[in-house]
This record gives sequence, structure tokens and C-alpha cells, in this order.
Amino acid sequence: MKIKNVLVSQPRPESEKSPYFDIARNYKVNLEFKQFIKVEGLSAIEFRKQRIDLSQYSCIILNSRNAVDHYFRIANELRYTVPEKNKYFCLTEAVALYLQKYIVYRKRKIFFAQQSIEELAEPIRKNKDEKFLFPCSDRHTDKITEFLDLNKINYTKGIFYKTVSSDMTSVKIKDFDLILFFSPHGVQSLFDNFPDYQQGEQKIGVFGVITYQAAISKGLRVDLVAPMPHAPSMTMALEWFIRETNKNGESPKPYIPVIPTETKKEPVIIDKPKSKSKAKLEEKVEMGELNTTATAPANTELSKTETSKPAKKKASTKTSATTAKSKPKTTSKSKKSVEKPTKTIKKTKAAAKTTPKAKPVVKKKTASKAAPKKKTAKKSVSSNKKTTTAKKGTAKKTVKKAAQKKK
Repeated sequence: MKIKNVLVSQPRPESEKSPYFDIARNYKVNLEFKQFIKVEGLSAIEFRKQRIDLSQYSCIILNSRNAVDHYFRIANELRYTVPEKNKYFCLTEAVALYLQKYIVYRKRKIFFAQQSIEELAEPIRKNKDEKFLFPCSDRHTDKITEFLDLNKINYTKGIFYKTVSSDMTSVKIKDFDLILFFSPHGVQSLFDNFPDYQQGEQKIGVFGVITYQAAISKGLRVDLVAPMPHAPSMTMALEWFIRETNKNGESPKPYIPVIPTETKKEPVIIDKPKSKSKAKLEEKVEMGELNTTATAPANTELSKTETSKPAKKKASTKTSATTAKSKPKTTSKSKKSVEKPTKTIKKTKAAAKTTPKAKPVVKKKTASKAAPKKKTAKKSVSSNKKTTTAKKGTAKKTVKKAAQKKK
């Protein structure tokens, strides 16, 4: 059976450059867009019944554009001015950029992930002491709330809008060869509008594992599942599916996605990182290397000392082995080292014999330097004596001359 008419459970794209229109043009397929679900916002009176004070929450978790629109709509209806200091945690970058419609975009106040809430673990941990608000619909997945509960985050879940099934009674559902669903609510809307629906030869395509599980739970046969390894988007998967079915006359085997199994849920955020010593002790306890009791904390100290002893023994054995290996090497070197000092001793003895000859030379030099000073001193004394004797001689001559004159 060839595919000619396709029903897409989404609103019609606004841009004409959408890949859906390229598929319709290239493969001559009729595409119709009909939104199976619609979003209705709660009124201010309905919201007040939840007793949520928006001024108490400084951190807002946003998982879709609808959450952004209805959060600011409720704040406007309640005449509450959203402060600039608020911090926003968005599940995707598209939601973070959509905030520009209401606030000034600043990276320091807006945090976003790529796909899951676990990617926002670090910024949430840094703001753990503040209050978080999670605006959501009455039908939402519990992944975000489970993450917040496991990590003991102080948060409040507020219902800001409702997801309601659209009126599809005017649509002739059997005229379409393929129906595409993008959420579990769209699958539910199909049965809300057509309670007696039977699939027959009609093809069903879904996007995502959760939508796949919802379709199977309703007893539907899923022929197309996106994303696939070779088709990461719904448009690429749709083009591949139409090309293969129209070429071969039969639809290809459906790609079955890997359904994640339930694992033990553990908190992602840890309040205080454990020290290296404690972590090593816990690993040893788990491996059975230590026999500790849960009563006395002193036992841990004993266990530390006990564990440190064998390490020392191992170290001593290693050192003994190294010394045993190094002994023959050191003996040969020691002989050489012993021989070297003997040569130096002989040299010192020879030097000691030669030094006495040098000592008197040093003394003579010093004496010769000091001798001129003594000689000069003697010369000065002798000169003084000569002057005194000359003066005495002159004095005697004068006295004799004077005596001769008197006579």
C-alpha cells in the first residue's frame, strides 16, 4: 500500500521552508496538520487555590515554552512584578532563548541543559539553599520531580496550565494512510475523540520512547519510530519511510527503540565530598580487607595502624632486596674510594714536608719589611745625639772665648 495522505498531529509550520513541504513536493504526498491537543491556561482564581506565593521563589525551572508563557501570564494577572534577580533553569537552549520575550537575557541568571535535568545538577547544587518553583501542566512526566526529590531540593510544583484533547470529530481519520504522534497526550486524544478506533492497515508513526510506549499500551501497531540512527529527526524518518514503502509496495521493518530499564535511583548531588582517606577506608571495608565495627570510632584508628604496618613491612622487604642487589656494586666502588684517600694522604705528607721550608721565608720577609723601620729609628736617635754633642761643643768653645776675653 502506497502512502498518499499523511496526518501530522502538530500545528502547521509558519515558515514555508519547512522540510515537510519539501517532502510533499518531492513525493507528491498530501500533508495535513491538525493539533490533537491544546494547552489551556489556568485563571488567576484557579491558581490562587494552590496557595503559591510567587515572591517566595527566586529559582524557576522551565521545561517548555508553554511554561514560560503561563508563568509570566499568571504573574501579570496577579500584578506581581518579576524581579530581575530571579534565576531560570531551562531544560533546553531553545527555552532559554525564548525568555528574551519577557526579560533581558543574561548568562549569569539563565542556565540551560541540552536534554535532561541531570545536566543542571551543578548549578542547582550551588543554589540549593534557595526555593525552587516548577511551573508545569496537569499532565507531565515525573523525571524532574524525581530528580529534585532525590537530591532533597526545596521546591514547589505549581500547575499553571492544562493539556486538553482537541475536538477531532470533524476529521475523517480513516482517510489517512499514516498518522504521526509526538507525545503520549496525542495518542490519548485519538481515543478520546474516537473511542471505537481500530487501526487495520493504517500506519502509525511516533517520536520518542515515551510516545512509543504509550502507543503500544493502547494496542497500536507502530510502523515508524523516530529518531533512528540514520534519521535523527521526524522529517528525515518520514522521507525515508515514504520512499521505501512507495518503492517496494511494503513498509520496511520498524526500528524498535531501546527502552531504558529501571535502575537504582541515587542522588546526583552530594552535599560534602568525602576525603581521600575516608574513601580508601570505605573501599577496603567493602573489599573485606578491614574488619571494622559500627560501634566504636576508635576501631577505625586501630584499623589504620594495622593497615599501615604491612605496608611498612613491604617497604622494608623492597629496601632489603634493593640493598642485596646493590651490595656487589658498592664493594667494587668502595675499594676504589679507599684507594683514593691513600693517595691524598701521601700528597698531604709531601706537602707537610715542604711547608717548613716555606715558613722561615715568610718570617724573613716580614722581618725584612719591619727592619727598615728600626734602622730609621736608630738613625734618628744617632742624629739627635750628634746634634746635642755639636751643641755642647759649640757651647764649650763660646765659654772658652769668653774666658779669654776677660783675661
